[in-house]
Amino acid sequence: MCGKIQTVLGSIDPESLGLTLPHEHLLCDASVYFKEPTEKTQKTLAYQQIKMENLGWIRQNPSNSLENMKLLDEKIALSEIIRFKKAGGNSIVEMSNIGLRRNPNGLVRLSKAAGLNIIMGSGYYVGASHPKYLKSKSVDDITTEIVTDITIGVGDTKIRAGMLGEIGCSVPLQEDEIKVLKAVAKAQQHTGAPVNIHPGNSENAPIEVVELFRKHGGDINHTVISHVDNRIGDNNKKTVELAETGCYVEYDLFGQAQRPLSYEMLHSLSDWQRVDGLKQLIDQGFLDQLLISHDVFHKIAQRHYGGYGFDHIPVNVVNLMRMKNITETQIQTILVENPSKMLQFT
Repeated sequence: MCGKIQTVLGSIDPESLGLTLPHEHLLCDASVYFKEPTEKTQKTLAYQQIKMENLGWIRQNPSNSLENMKLLDEKIALSEIIRFKKAGGNSIVEMSNIGLRRNPNGLVRLSKAAGLNIIMGSGYYVGASHPKYLKSKSVDDITTEIVTDITIGVGDTKIRAGMLGEIGCSVPLQEDEIKVLKAVAKAQQHTGAPVNIHPGNSENAPIEVVELFRKHGGDINHTVISHVDNRIGDNNKKTVELAETGCYVEYDLFGQAQRPLSYEMLHSLSDWQRVDGLKQLIDQGFLDQLLISHDVFHKIAQRHYGGYGFDHIPVNVVNLMRMKNITETQIQTILVENPSKMLQFT
């Protein structure tokens, strides 16, 4: 696999990847994050189907709507990613792994129907989503499981993952999350696969998890740190500190609604602020480490439910980048060349 990229339909050459979204969810169940409201009226809203009358409330309280946490409709997923393809997109990294109801067969069906490359994740999400059996597994057990996902396939599907991620971390890090990080580092050494880490929800979490992953043998130059725009926000000094470790810096919440009344997001940036952050990092010499995506994780992020969908970056964000004097060559680097380099096995 060295120098190749592994999709759910098999390995491809890097040149075949094209415009890529490196962090998305097509089919997943994030109900582990569901929080039932305590107030009686809101408790009723929590179990309603999504409609115009409650959409505003759900946008402010996304984790309080059980329906919002589930992306399980393949027909809707297909219509969403076809929009991306029509906008010039060619590949999507699907980051739903164990804990998010990963669906390898569904991803194969979507890849074939849409004519898009889909790269599937492996490993375990955040501790709150871990299956009970994980506690009894050793680091070597988890390593073997992940390596099998990459080299043979998930379960009996023979469908192989092409990414170790998104590997979930909390604040503070849980014992089993540390055990998974150790296993992922070993699995990366065995397979040469890229890694994507979901840091805990604090400003210091990204750099802390990088240091821990390196300590256990992880290849930081082949590792992506997700949600930098949400964790570090517009603090350029901290973002540069992270970039200087050599990891890929991922701004992956483009199109996510700002929620000034919500306490769920550590930082709630606008897309313009995200682009400004990218421009600063480009000017400081970190162009080759930048990745951008939407992290569609809730129904309300889909076009079908009033969101921006998967075509927001090629249709809208690219124009914001041009307005910020990011050149066409630099845009191509971020959307095509960096994902291609990152997703190659070493």
